[in-house]
Amino acid sequence: MPIKPTRESIEAELNASEVERFSAEVDDILSGFDELEATLQAMERDRGLSSDRPILERLTNLGMDPEGIDRLGEFIDALMTIAEGKGDQIPDHIRRHLVEEEEAGLSAIDQLQDVLDARRRKAPEG
Repeated sequence: MPIKPTRESIEAELNASEVERFSAEVDDILSGFDELEATLQAMERDRGLSSDRPILERLTNLGMDPEGIDRLGEFIDALMTIAEGKGDQIPDHIRRHLVEEEEAGLSAIDQLQDVLDARRRKAPEG
């Protein structure tokens, strides 16, 4: 179950630098991969399958949707390309998706800032 953010954590996110936000996003992605790995291992254990193959092959062996596997493969490739400092070489459709996600995140941060500003204006002084 997700942890409800505190006012302090929301304000820290609002005041975070671009590098800090990117670092937090990378941490979230890595956490997601850790969760995926744990889930895959449990499913493989239940079915008597090996966990020593590449992730996309493991997903195929578990009967996952081929389109979803292809999409995950594209995102993994894009992450590796970005990690190599070649972000300008990722496919346009992946770039558009990442931009949309970033814009949605920034919009949410802006909305949170507006809420906090409104509360500060209403709060009694003293």
